[in-house]
Amino acid sequence: MAGIQEANAQTLHVVARELNSTLSDARAALEASLDRQGDPEPLELVSELLRQARGVLRVVEVYGGALLAEEMQLTARFLARGGDARQQAEGLDALMRAAVQLPNYLERVLGGGRDLALVLLPLLNDLRAVRGASLLSEGTLLSLNLRSEQQPRSQAGYEQEGLTVPQLARRLRPRFQVALLGLIRGENRAAQHEILADVAERIEAAATTGPLFQLWWVLGAVIQALRAGGLVESAAVKRLLSNA
Repeated sequence: MAGIQEANAQTLHVVARELNSTLSDARAALEASLDRQGDPEPLELVSELLRQARGVLRVVEVYGGALLAEEMQLTARFLARGGDARQQAEGLDALMRAAVQLPNYLERVLGGGRDLALVLLPLLNDLRAVRGASLLSEGTLLSLNLRSEQQPRSQAGYEQEGLTVPQLARRLRPRFQVALLGLIRGENRAAQHEILADVAERIEAAATTGPLFQLWWVLGAVIQALRAGGLVESAAVKRLLSNA
């Protein structure tokens, strides 16, 4: 099993190097398009390179990255076909920002972070706005991260600490509620996010049933998106957290 995991890790690192090379070429083509405005060739190259990157990202199951690559590809193709000066300026700006964000996102996911499209929401919508496409909602992106095959990682729960999962939940609940209250009041958001994330991570790790694991996996994803600025602290989001 260890040999298989090591081989998979090596494969992912090779893929990451190839993807970074492709994305570097795409950034170079984007920079060329700034110097050759009105010439569609650099943007057509950008679109083709991003099509290749999107395919690889789907193969390695980095779905948030694949979604961003797809939106970049469509925007580059749109700009290559024309558009007014405002669309060109806003589109190139969004593409340049996305070209910086995508490698960072890939590195974080391959390093063990969540593949969470929610954190990319503002950038995705900037790219879509250039083309006049309908904007994505938090709910739409969150649904992309709900995988029915996600299973609990723990089979023994917190037995080593002498706690059942319900006992652990009761112990952590006051801490979660106090942090949520602070968040609702707007008090030291960064600290409240950290506490909420820690509670969600501990219960997720302790879960021994699918439904419980799914619930706290999703809540952990929502909290991570809040911390990364990809999700607005709306009343609906706070109500969702309060129902945990």
